[in-house]
Amino acid sequence: MLKAVEISKELNADSIRKLIAKNIDAIHVPGFYPEDLAATFADRVAGDAGLEAYKVQNALKRLGMGYVDVGKDADNAERYHSEALRSIWGIRDLIYPRLTPLDHFRLLLEEVWPAGATIQSIDGRKSFVGTCRVIDPGAKMLPHNDRLARMLTSGTSDLTGQLAVNIYLDMPPEGGELELWLSEPTPEQDKEQETRDGLDREVLGEPRLVIRPQNGDLVLFNSLLIHGVTPGVGARRVTMSCFVGYRGDDQPLTYWS
Repeated sequence: MLKAVEISKELNADSIRKLIAKNIDAIHVPGFYPEDLAATFADRVAGDAGLEAYKVQNALKRLGMGYVDVGKDADNAERYHSEALRSIWGIRDLIYPRLTPLDHFRLLLEEVWPAGATIQSIDGRKSFVGTCRVIDPGAKMLPHNDRLARMLTSGTSDLTGQLAVNIYLDMPPEGGELELWLSEPTPEQDKEQETRDGLDREVLGEPRLVIRPQNGDLVLFNSLLIHGVTPGVGARRVTMSCFVGYRGDDQPLTYWS
């Protein structure tokens, strides 16, 4: 018998530990960022000249290169690291002198986690954090999971847990929900993700948990588990996101995009 789904509405050390240990299934903090600021920030992100379409699907656009875009390519890795801090500052300028929702999250994470939190280093270089995504109505994305070790161009990862962080700036009137299957990919499915953009929905079946966030909400979930997004209807979906890495209760958390 499957355990009942459990969601925490508080971001603190206890809820983070439980999420990593899979004792709860998500952290959902309504109203984490003011709705009026979320709307302003979403408009500025969507109108920014630096917005770049993903190669796999043009209906998905991003501001700030995520490490997933490196694709184990040395030239892409160089671009990612060389642009990291400049991209953080550029996105921050869109809402200055207000804090971006991700900066607000980073400060809170450092305060609530006993060992603190800091930006992730990869190959001895600072990472970018705070990818903003604009998803057009009707865009379909395959379910997948995210694991830093699978994306590294060299070396191995010392992470023992990884969380995904989404802050919702502009949700469509219908669709755009977060889908959580609450299970890890099989070894075969993990290998499948190296050759295509995700997993077959028909094989996976229905997700166990579907979350419908509102503008300004914060959601954290275990990124090692399979997750997806339903197509939006009638309007765009704008989010700001990152990952959080865990190495033990006595170690600092790290974050990157």
